[in-house]
Amino acid sequence: MTRSTLLYLGMLVLVSVGFEGIRRVGNTLTPPPHIAGQWSLSAPSSSSSCPLLEFVEAGKESVQVEQSGRYLMLTFSDIHRTQLHARLNDRQLHGSGPSKVTCAEGKWLYLTGRLHGGSLEIVLTHSQEMSSSAAPALVLLATQTPSSDPHPLASP
Repeated sequence: MTRSTLLYLGMLVLVSVGFEGIRRVGNTLTPPPHIAGQWSLSAPSSSSSCPLLEFVEAGKESVQVEQSGRYLMLTFSDIHRTQLHARLNDRQLHGSGPSKVTCAEGKWLYLTGRLHGGSLEIVLTHSQEMSSSAAPALVLLATQTPSSDPHPLASP
C-alpha cells in the first residue's frame, strides 16, 4: 500500500473512533424535564406596602415559562410583566432578575423553586439568602394549564 492510502485509512479510523466516543457519551446524557408553557399560579394576597409582584386581579395570576434545555425565562402576569432568568438542575430552579416594582427599584428578585409531580413551587425574595427571616418571601404554587403546551410534562 502506498503512503497516501495508509494516511487516508488512518484518518477514517480516527474519525470513526471519534464519532463512536461522541455517541457513547451522548447516550449517557438525559434532558431536563419539559416545563415550557403557561402555568396558573395560586398567590397569597399581599398586604405589603412594597410587594414582590403586583397582580391586577386575584385568581388570574399566571407565569409563562420559555425553555431552552436547562435555561428558563419566566414571565409573570403581573402589572409590570416581570421576567426572571432561571436554570433548571435536578428538578430545582434557581434564578434572578431585576424587580420592576417602583418601591423596589434597583433591587433584584431571586427565585428558587422545585418541580414535583405536575406542580411547580416558586419562592421569590429580594435576598439571595433564603434563610434570612428579615427578607419577605412570596411563595407561589403553579400548575400547568392543560392547553398551554402540546408536550406533556416529562419526568426523567
